[in-house]
Amino acid sequence: MYLNHTTQKLLEESIGKSIRELSQMDVDEERAYVISKIGKVPIFSNKTDSRMRGRGNPLIARRRICTMDDIDKRIMELK
Repeated sequence: MYLNHTTQKLLEESIGKSIRELSQMDVDEERAYVISKIGKVPIFSNKTDSRMRGRGNPLIARRRICTMDDIDKRIMELK
């Protein structure tokens, strides 16, 4: 593993298994382990958190990025 020794120990304490044991588990074993730890089946919400949405490039939204066509049009307006 490429984790810092301190980070590895902290993760092992909070998870309850060693990193090596976790890396050797398959998906079904991991799922069963999570269910046994939290006492229910983990679910993921279909609702997206508005704070986590990408808003894109603000320069494009403000029309601050110019294409070569835009520059050519401006040059032609100056002539």
